[in-house]
Amino acid sequence: VVARHEVGHAVVGTAIASLLPGQPRVEKLSILPRSGGALGFTYTPPTNEDKYLLFVDELRGRLVTLLGGRAAEEVAFAGRVSTGALDDIRKATDMAYKAIAEYGLNQNIGPISLATLSAGGIDDAGGAPWGRDQGHLGDLVQREVKALLQSALDVALCVVRANPSVLEGLGAHLEEKEKVEGEVLQEWLKKVVVPAELSLFIQGRSFLKLQPAPE
Repeated sequence: VVARHEVGHAVVGTAIASLLPGQPRVEKLSILPRSGGALGFTYTPPTNEDKYLLFVDELRGRLVTLLGGRAAEEVAFAGRVSTGALDDIRKATDMAYKAIAEYGLNQNIGPISLATLSAGGIDDAGGAPWGRDQGHLGDLVQREVKALLQSALDVALCVVRANPSVLEGLGAHLEEKEKVEGEVLQEWLKKVVVPAELSLFIQGRSFLKLQPAPE
């Protein structure tokens, strides 16, 4: 399960890197347990601007990549998923919420800081204490966060399903060797194909438009 989970991250991350310039490539996969409880990891080297600036297409790419492990489990095990995506889901939820409620990256919500609005403005110290918005806007934010995360998962599933040979082949190899890196890993990741649904999602367009309307 862990092997397929990590390959899911790698497949989606590789597809994202092929669409966005300057994105680092996956360099190592491991299913050796780490301190802190992680059962495996996918290593991608950080970029210089990793902690300072994200464009909206990069943020969308990160959401899909975070949910790539969950998507891989669902595909590899016929809909059965484990609790292994806990940390991924936490990070994705935090990122999606901030994108919508803090960074103003959602058209339906607009350029609003929900925390500042809930607190009645910025205090004298320059900070905006977190408050809980009980009104319509707070409900709308929650719906938009859920919709964004569900769309990211659906797109991750599209990417994984478009690459069955990599999911199973690299997954089996990782399961046997416990870690894969270097030329061996890159040879597998060269086979990754990018479905149109991912490109549309990264651009902020609905991938549902590609699906035929019911007759």
